[in-house]
Amino acid sequence: MRILMTESDPSGGAVAGALLALEGHDMAYCHPPGAAPSTAPCAGMAPGGRCPLAGGDVDLLVDVRLAPGPFTLREAGVMCALRARVPVLVAGPTPAGTGLEETVSRCEPVELVETCAEAVSPTGPAALRAVADAVRPLLRRAGMRPQIRLVEVDDTVHVYLSFLSEISTVLAEEIRQAAAQAYTQVTRDRFRIVAHVALLAAT
Repeated sequence: MRILMTESDPSGGAVAGALLALEGHDMAYCHPPGAAPSTAPCAGMAPGGRCPLAGGDVDLLVDVRLAPGPFTLREAGVMCALRARVPVLVAGPTPAGTGLEETVSRCEPVELVETCAEAVSPTGPAALRAVADAVRPLLRRAGMRPQIRLVEVDDTVHVYLSFLSEISTVLAEEIRQAAAQAYTQVTRDRFRIVAHVALLAAT
């Protein structure tokens, strides 16, 4: 897995990055350990630098936060990753007042190695959020909110979007396509996916 590492404090992710590398992960850094001091806010904005997200092959961004505190400039890669629909895992306390609790996965720093695989699971929270975010704009005007489930069967992930009331055929197809595209993007096309739009049965 290709993992991009950032941190709230200088060198805060060095140990975590080394441990993940020992597990066989391909590591990249917003702030490479041992790099010469620079006024640039990250590696991508340093002279001659290139953002690791530009290659489109990052599977997960890990933000190491060893202590509570406000969101820092060093963690700007979190926002870059979210815009690129790359799953984000915060190792440590999420910064208060940012809303990240609803958009990222979280674990304790000591759980990081085990949690990375779960964070990019084909039916995990990052994939579910990506689908929900993709279909929300299509449904905002109608005031609808589907029930979304991700189910893996025989190496295929089925995305079920279920509604309490009828929707038009055109809207249903737009939703199905948006969900499939978002899922494919966030999982880097590693899984076969089939999206379904259905009406919930009355009880």
